[in-house]
Amino acid sequence: MPRHPLAFLLCAILSLPAGAGEQLGYSPAQASYDYAQTVRNEVSAALKEHPDRASLEQVASRLEQLLAWLDTPLTRDLGTGSRALYFRGLDVQRELAIIHLRLGNTDKALDALESMLDYGWLGDAMVAVLGDEAFAAIRGEPRFQAILRTSTTPQRMLKDLGADSPYRERLPVEERIAGLTQFWSDARQYFVHFDNAPELDWNKTYLEFLPRVMAAETTADYYQVLMQLAPLLRDGHTNIFAPQELEERFYARPPIVTELVGDTVLVVAVNSTALARRLKIGDELVAVDGVPVKRHAEEKVAPFVSSSTPQDHALRTYSYQLLAGDAARPVRLTLRDSAGRQREESVARGQQDLNSHEKFGFRMLAGDVAYISLDHFESDEGVKAFTKALPQIMRAKGLIIDVRRNGGGSGVHGERILEHLTRQAIPRAMSFMRGTSIVAGAQSRLVTWEPVARSAPAHSRDGDVYEGPVAVLTSAATFSAAEDFVLAFNALGRGATIGATTGGSTGQPMSIRLPGGGWGRICIKRDLLPDGGTFVGRGLKPDIEAGPTVQSIRKGVDPVLERALAHLRGLR
Repeated sequence: MPRHPLAFLLCAILSLPAGAGEQLGYSPAQASYDYAQTVRNEVSAALKEHPDRASLEQVASRLEQLLAWLDTPLTRDLGTGSRALYFRGLDVQRELAIIHLRLGNTDKALDALESMLDYGWLGDAMVAVLGDEAFAAIRGEPRFQAILRTSTTPQRMLKDLGADSPYRERLPVEERIAGLTQFWSDARQYFVHFDNAPELDWNKTYLEFLPRVMAAETTADYYQVLMQLAPLLRDGHTNIFAPQELEERFYARPPIVTELVGDTVLVVAVNSTALARRLKIGDELVAVDGVPVKRHAEEKVAPFVSSSTPQDHALRTYSYQLLAGDAARPVRLTLRDSAGRQREESVARGQQDLNSHEKFGFRMLAGDVAYISLDHFESDEGVKAFTKALPQIMRAKGLIIDVRRNGGGSGVHGERILEHLTRQAIPRAMSFMRGTSIVAGAQSRLVTWEPVARSAPAHSRDGDVYEGPVAVLTSAATFSAAEDFVLAFNALGRGATIGATTGGSTGQPMSIRLPGGGWGRICIKRDLLPDGGTFVGRGLKPDIEAGPTVQSIRKGVDPVLERALAHLRGLR
């Protein structure tokens, strides 16, 4: 019979049918993690109440027992799939080192700090730990200095090749090659979506770009070439960006929004009072700088577009990047109005007389339906807006949540909103990273998938749960953490999604510093639907498809919102 205080719980969980522990929100790894945290919390409380020597010795003994338990085969195995559990041993060693210093056991304290290196060389994180004032008395010890040197090995061996290269008008050819090599090699080692670019020969690509970056005379020329590398990987979270000094040259845009609607490129927003006197919503964009708009998009824009899906590519090509360019050069637009009259307008790029739409807008619609737009998850602004509107939402006969403009941020904010729509645990994507076993790789060329541990599912708060009908509006601009929100909403079966297929890209990118102050990012986390289905590279298809037309944009009506209202009315 198990004698450890946690063993009964673990045995009970392990005896559940497959998946039942996850449904309960309490896996064996989570149970182990919670136990370790409970011990640490008890130790912390004991130190505050009785900081005498006998208590310190008892605490040290308790921590050593916890370390022994964390090193048992069962707990070690659970830790391989849970980084949170795995690194509890590191935290305990740090706490044990502090206790031994308070007891005057310098060698034992250094033993504990050296044991932290067994978990990895943690670079800046370890430097922060060793900078704690608790270790001030032993910083001059040779063993302590050796621990510090080993901990900072990653800063030396893994530093980006462009990390120490400042912006200059012209970069040496060695640095230009280094930047190409850095991005190419990091993608080769960590990128998780090569299967979405099945015809790409990454080695051949490197050899093709090598002479191009060598021939680039200026830093601007260099980035003009380098920024065409990442799009070949076909991932919206994998990009290369020019240095800040070149932003006004590459990324300045006029204060208008364009969109491909059917087969027509339209002006769908004019965010300048002065410009609105010349440009109208619904104007057709015929040409850019004298070049037919489709040809301009294909030749001048598409090579620089990092995207995961056709809908994501169209959005970035015809909306986000179509008119980007040099702030010093106005863009010449050939426009056609609703009557078929054609004209040309010269429009300056850059910030000017900008209007801004209301973000996170809330209003009550006909039929006592509540509507709220969640424009991003980059901060908790959307959560605050939802919470503020919650009293009215709770009395509504239906709720529409609009994430059509939501480009993502942190999935935590989306979960906090979903907590008010259900009493179930909030589902999450299944996440994986590429395995790191060099031993296995030495035997054969292979890629393995290592699960990324998921924290305990979020649960709804007591009370304030809206149980009425809900519709979520989506579009190709629904991206990243907003897609995490939609997939969880779908998995909960909480209501219908209405609109267009989402962008089809989420995940965790790693950042890379490139020569001259530019930077790149590479997606290193592979996400699947909670049931194991694929949505990255495809997008989340709505339950009910609806979208704007040329006529609806010119009339100023919203067919997607109208379809959502009709759907909610039909549920009564």
